[in-house]
Amino acid sequence: MNYLVIDGTRVVSAHRTLASAHSAEAQGIGRSTEPGPLLGGEPAWWTRQNGGVSELGILRTDAAELGFRFELRACQAPAGSCHHRPCGTYATWAVSRWYGLLSELAVFVPLSWIWVGKRSDDPRGDAPQFLAEGRVLVDRLTAEMREPLRVAELPLADTRTLDERAQAAHALVVRFLAEHFGPASEPEPVAVRPVLHGHELHLRLDPSVPANLPICGTALPGRGTDATGAEPDVHACDQCFGRAPIVPPPILTTAEYKAWTTYIGQPGSRPAN
Repeated sequence: MNYLVIDGTRVVSAHRTLASAHSAEAQGIGRSTEPGPLLGGEPAWWTRQNGGVSELGILRTDAAELGFRFELRACQAPAGSCHHRPCGTYATWAVSRWYGLLSELAVFVPLSWIWVGKRSDDPRGDAPQFLAEGRVLVDRLTAEMREPLRVAELPLADTRTLDERAQAAHALVVRFLAEHFGPASEPEPVAVRPVLHGHELHLRLDPSVPANLPICGTALPGRGTDATGAEPDVHACDQCFGRAPIVPPPILTTAEYKAWTTYIGQPGSRPAN
């Protein structure tokens, strides 16, 4: 468990003991003396007075159980133009109830800090996959940033300078956070393709799994050929074209269902016979 010293809403230091946190406070931003509600027999936080207003001063990391969350924020201002008191030009790259992992990732991101406050939950930052992969990444980058001891006659296994390693670590952390917290990619558009098998015209979805399986679900021996739907002497599959029920009904995503019903609802989408 850690005791976090808070300045405004920014974590400025973390300590193993409450006495150490109080000592760090006394050196700069004033002492927090008013205890908050009990959590496990000890106050979850302590507040200090700032101009007659109470503000959060020391927070236990366990206070996540009471709705506090941590954000890894990174400055987006031009180099040298921001001093983070407070920073108004930033991006939030991660949200979690786990201060330890976010703070360790922040080590590799220049001009970043940890914000704390009550906010809505973000399950992505508490997912087991994020926590496990983040732990592995931190351990790997921490090892890479150490200046290794070596036998003088042998070349370094890693010839990069520490600055080059830091830049690479920064890029890896940014990519890792983007994978877990970046905006979801747009769903791949779904197209409806007429496919001719003998003299019977079916419809298939593209993309679809398995590929080339018509919407009616009928297993077609061999491979059908793409068609325009205007070929002569063909018979449209009643199920694919919505003229008869499909049993069992197909399991389609919203995008697939919309593409299919839009296609068969268009005038002239099905052969006349």
